[in-house]
Amino acid sequence: MSARRRTVIAAAALFLGGLPSACATDGAAPVDAGPSIESLYLTSASARRAALVASLVNPENGYSQLRLAHYDTGDGLDWSRLPESNPRIDVIAASELDAPGGVAVGGAVTATAHSIVISASALAADPAALVALGEDAFFHYPVEPSLTVETATVSCEAFARYGFWTDDTRGAGGLVRQATPDGSSVLAFTCSTCHAASRAGALVVGVGNDGLDLGRLAIDASVDADPTIAARFLAWGPGRVDVSTTQGTEPVRIGDTRPVEWLGFIHADGTVALHDVVSLAIRLETLIITSHGLLDRPPRAVALGLAAYLETLGASLSTRPPSSPAEVRGETLFDATCSSCHVPPSFTGAPVALAVVGTDPTIGLSLDRGTGSYRVPSLRGVSTRGALLHDASLPDLDALFDPARVTAGYQGGRRGPGPVVGHVFGLDLGASDRADLVAYLQTL
Repeated sequence: MSARRRTVIAAAALFLGGLPSACATDGAAPVDAGPSIESLYLTSASARRAALVASLVNPENGYSQLRLAHYDTGDGLDWSRLPESNPRIDVIAASELDAPGGVAVGGAVTATAHSIVISASALAADPAALVALGEDAFFHYPVEPSLTVETATVSCEAFARYGFWTDDTRGAGGLVRQATPDGSSVLAFTCSTCHAASRAGALVVGVGNDGLDLGRLAIDASVDADPTIAARFLAWGPGRVDVSTTQGTEPVRIGDTRPVEWLGFIHADGTVALHDVVSLAIRLETLIITSHGLLDRPPRAVALGLAAYLETLGASLSTRPPSSPAEVRGETLFDATCSSCHVPPSFTGAPVALAVVGTDPTIGLSLDRGTGSYRVPSLRGVSTRGALLHDASLPDLDALFDPARVTAGYQGGRRGPGPVVGHVFGLDLGASDRADLVAYLQTL
């Protein structure tokens, strides 16, 4: 269990109006601390509402206002009144891409199609059962139906061209065929579509898929795209997606979910504060509601299971002590240059004002999600993360610490030629010091 999940006194007090002590004194019997925060999320509308309110960093932006207007309000517009959705699905196998015409779409799901199984233990908030449910949902629960993806499933070549992964065990890009009420089906993305990637022939679970080109897919699948909007979507490039607007003006990097257990804030601009696993569950629940067009909602056990599962992914990011002389020198440089923001052992910290970071402020000023700051991502696993900075403008650590990147003639950015400004910390170091700093970061 992560430190954050153990540090939930403030949130629990919001839920229950104060908790009794669980410690016995003077020989008295231990006092029952009451239901867990996980159980309260599953059973108490007032607890969920309090957790939502506590998690919203800027209650005035569009993201917050939408949720405050509809999440466990108790009125007629309450999202809790939406029908619960756990549709039958078929997992799309990689071998289907080799069939004539690619993956079949539109017809009925197969006789073996199934819904996500929610056990009684998961409904009782058993931790192990929730994690198992979450892993199943991460790869199989339809988060977002997609008509555009049919353009990519016509062949293996097309699928790879748009950056989708394939895996002999997990299937094709996390896609599922979802049964619809009229007896037909639609292809849908799961969490793993964006938050898994093939690296060196193996599927890395949780990392952002920085090869996934959803902007190009959307335009290629469009019959008559407005030229201005088409240009915006094509400018996303691989590894970015706009989850805030329909105009494509606010693309951000597809995030690395592996270090989520150490994060205090999520979204590039720190829109949501993660006080505990419930904060994350609410973020996932409301994401699925909006991705489903406000037509239905996921079973809450699924959202909670997804949150619990994501908090286990950090186990794959074990750090090691610096051993080589370069790594040891790099640690000293990190302590002097980086640790005030990326505080060990989580290697993250409080959000930083846009002017201090100095990168493109568009997302931080967004009417939908803006907070006036950018979150500080955890550096756990940073050397295997792929694209870096909130807008995925740099390919790796070497590029991040290359002083040439802020000059007019720079050619190494992921979004075309030109300077990649901001986050200049460490750029004033000498070449050998920068190399040592990168060597240390590769141990995290």
